[in-house]
Amino acid sequence: MLATPNTLDNPRIGVTVSKKRAKTAVQRNRIKRRVRETFRLKQHKIPNFDIVVIAKQGIVDLDNTELNDTLNYLWRKLAKRCKQYQSQ
Repeated sequence: MLATPNTLDNPRIGVTVSKKRAKTAVQRNRIKRRVRETFRLKQHKIPNFDIVVIAKQGIVDLDNTELNDTLNYLWRKLAKRCKQYQSQ
């Protein structure tokens, strides 16, 4: 995940999953849907940042529950770092 502050009242998200990481469109779309859904549920805890999620190697090997757990961990970590950045 990459993040940069924005001047809006809410965080925004962009998701990239390359064909190199997930060969089929079904796999890429499943990953994007999971990322968007977990973001929707956690966005109220994230400060106003523009976030880009970039899929890494091995993401297709995760089932939905593992993917959700990983994403929830990353959202918590990102929220903490964004708040630290804003306090400086």
